[in-house]
Amino acid sequence: MSGKKNNKSKKTRKAEQAEALLMITQTARNARTALSRHLLDLGLYAGQDGVMLALDARDGQTPGAIATSLGVKAPTVTKTIGRLAAQGFLRREGSRDDGRMMLVFLTEAGRDQIKSIRKSQRKAEKAAFAGLKKKQVGELLALLSTVDANICASLNADVAPASSPKTATGDGQKADPHSSSEDVSTIGAD
Repeated sequence: MSGKKNNKSKKTRKAEQAEALLMITQTARNARTALSRHLLDLGLYAGQDGVMLALDARDGQTPGAIATSLGVKAPTVTKTIGRLAAQGFLRREGSRDDGRMMLVFLTEAGRDQIKSIRKSQRKAEKAAFAGLKKKQVGELLALLSTVDANICASLNADVAPASSPKTATGDGQKADPHSSSEDVSTIGAD
């Protein structure tokens, strides 16, 4: 009988994990949509805020450096930079050290727009976390950080060479790199 119960709990756990991953994906989409609507009121499209915020953090970057920091391809950033420059938020100029290199800077209008972008972010954050206590937001952040680290580890493992060492469980089986003694099935149990 315990075999059936154990099998059922595994199925329930897998269903809950699938539902949780789906919820994370949907929540991320909804959060981005909410922010995008606020940004549209500023005349900005999705992704343009990221380029501007990257420059606010460190002005005078190359398009390639911006792309790397955002985790996107350089042609995507180059197109976005062109649009933002046409709107008067960015300016491009050649590097003094290397004339072949183009650097991107915020204009005064761009700096003013940063304030509006941050205000839009705060509006989206306020709506997203309405009704949650500070402690709950902290717990959510910790859980999502763990999930993100697991996903990143899985992605890195997928591109690792086939000869990379695997951890054995001691019984000749390869260990699941994402399992631990404190897994998803124990969350909320205390």
